[in-house]
Amino acid sequence: MQQDRSRLIVLVLLLAWVVAFFGAFIAFYLTPAKDFGLARGWNKVGVFMAWQAAATLLALLTAIFAWGLPRRTGLRRAGFVPVAVLGLSALALAGLLVWVNLSDPRPEPAAPPSSAPAPAPDAAPVTEPPPE
Repeated sequence: MQQDRSRLIVLVLLLAWVVAFFGAFIAFYLTPAKDFGLARGWNKVGVFMAWQAAATLLALLTAIFAWGLPRRTGLRRAGFVPVAVLGLSALALAGLLVWVNLSDPRPEPAAPPSSAPAPAPDAAPVTEPPPE
């Protein structure tokens, strides 16, 4: 009886994780962008992150409940798939951040300003007196 209950919990959590994980992408697509300029679209990112946070929680709960199932069963292995997807997603994001930072290095700082005063833009050019 306990085994059947654990199997049902893992199945329900797996289904909920699939809905939350793919729902994040659907919600991102369907959410209209608000605001103007630089802030335009940040509300879409917030909706996506909220759904992904729910999917992460469900992935961890699924793995915890799957741990109690008998070894070498398909449902136990399937219970760890959400955590594997979470880990691969985090690894891909970290790799992307490293690649972006290494592929386009920041420009070197400019030379320090000289201590000589700059000539006025409308000043007459300095010429030497004619030789005598």
